[in-house]
Amino acid sequence: MSPPLCHASLVRPIPEFDELVTLLQACLGNAGELLADARILLAAQRVQRAHALATLALEEIGKAYVCLLAVVPVPMPEPFFGPRGQSDFWVAWNSHTDKLSWARAFMELLIAPAAPAAEVVSRLGESTRADHVRKMRGLYVDYAGGAVQLPSDVTAAEAEELASDVQAVLDVSVQVWCHDGARERLREVLALHGEAFADMMAKASTAVSVDADAAVGVASELLRRELSGELSGD
Repeated sequence: MSPPLCHASLVRPIPEFDELVTLLQACLGNAGELLADARILLAAQRVQRAHALATLALEEIGKAYVCLLAVVPVPMPEPFFGPRGQSDFWVAWNSHTDKLSWARAFMELLIAPAAPAAEVVSRLGESTRADHVRKMRGLYVDYAGGAVQLPSDVTAAEAEELASDVQAVLDVSVQVWCHDGARERLREVLALHGEAFADMMAKASTAVSVDADAAVGVASELLRRELSGELSGD
């Protein structure tokens, strides 16, 4: 059995490798079910609740990538889970905005890049906070600025667009991480290339600060090769 992946300062340890992969796959499976429920509500024109469920599906995808961050080797004493979580897995796991950030980053930087990487990163925090706020708007009545705010403020077009975005990132994530050999594939890659990958990550940290688009391009190419089956364990 693999030793626990944890940091001495944490009261609650990070799950071990097998549990992390199980969690990752379970999160993606639940994201798919939440999105399916959202589409049922969209068909029934219950668009506000559909939007909220689609946002929750995106959060579950973000949780899957928090798990992945705990699995891969890093050139630091402990993993990095985001600006709020830092080295604390459970802070990122429980933070709505952290989970949305990781899911959005994967989608906007690697799957469907439509803007320079630096621009995406600079607005990522704002866009994920907006995702969370709009999710809550679809569920609750609020009062702000002397006005009543209703769930109906969330539009059908907004809900449809979000559902399509979630489907895009979910399709890729499931293809990479939810096939029968995913656990063995990840273990094999880490065993054979773990040190090299950690070194690449260290260099990538510098590359991102120097040329973020080039660094994202390398990551996108690796993802494309994994999806097409071009990567081998050699």
